[in-house]
Amino acid sequence: MEQSQLLPAELLIPHRLRMRLIDWVKGPTQNSLQAETTVTEEWPLNRDGRVNSIICIELVAQAVSALSTWRRGEGAIPRIGLLVGVKEVEFSCSNIPVMTKLTIQIDELYHVGDYAVFKGKVNSESASFCETIIQVLEPEEEILSSLMTSQRINPREDETGNGGL
Repeated sequence: MEQSQLLPAELLIPHRLRMRLIDWVKGPTQNSLQAETTVTEEWPLNRDGRVNSIICIELVAQAVSALSTWRRGEGAIPRIGLLVGVKEVEFSCSNIPVMTKLTIQIDELYHVGDYAVFKGKVNSESASFCETIIQVLEPEEEILSSLMTSQRINPREDETGNGGL
């Protein structure tokens, strides 16, 4: 994939319906990635044409998910990961207007096994909305399946209710 080539995010993330927030991915490397999207009225946290900026944490997490799938190579299937912590976050604005085009930049700071820490920034052409450092975990499929079974969780059971994760 060339640095400027856009790839549909839907191929790289498990999120569906209203919870698929990033639209495009470009410039992935082993440690970083840029994603693009446009805020829509269908997004969660939309109120009167403005989306709460806390959504930026989810945008960064989805970009991390896309990078994880891209790293596994062509034909890789998106896996469910867990956002396990927000180490730091700074919001520059309390909300983002609908129809704002956003760029999400993520950079891996470090990882140990299935655990990783990423720095993320969410910006538009004219404003910075968020800078954050998040902690993520992408457990092996067997561990995640066991956890979901023990908690009676089925991520794809009702795609209209939970966005299909």
